[in-house]
Amino acid sequence: MAKVTVHEETEEVAATKPVQRGPVLTTLEPDARGRIIKLRELDPLQQSRLVMAVGGENAANQVYMNGFALPAAMVAHIDDDFFGLPGNVKQIDAMLSQLGADGMAAINTHLVAKFEAAKAEMEKAVISAEQAAAKN
Repeated sequence: MAKVTVHEETEEVAATKPVQRGPVLTTLEPDARGRIIKLRELDPLQQSRLVMAVGGENAANQVYMNGFALPAAMVAHIDDDFFGLPGNVKQIDAMLSQLGADGMAAINTHLVAKFEAAKAEMEKAVISAEQAAAKN
């Protein structure tokens, strides 16, 4: 029989933990059709489920995963319609059809801007580290 140990958290420890209130959603600028698209951040479990949903061969295709499957899986809302995480390639295809070129362009614009911001932040950190090293 397995042994289970339960640890109680003190009030101080519990108070310092961040409260998870659901998925983090990002609202994009309206696409060319005027639709409001909201994206969810996929957690590691959702990412692994996406890999299982597309299958090994598709998961190994980086262009498909990064350019199509991942953006489609990130869509949580289009206007007032809610969309869950796709469970197979047909559901990903259906989302891609619903998004169309305009929706995908809005998502790609957002993802590129997010990448550029992260890149600029990293470059700042490298410059700061180089300046700190130069002072020594």
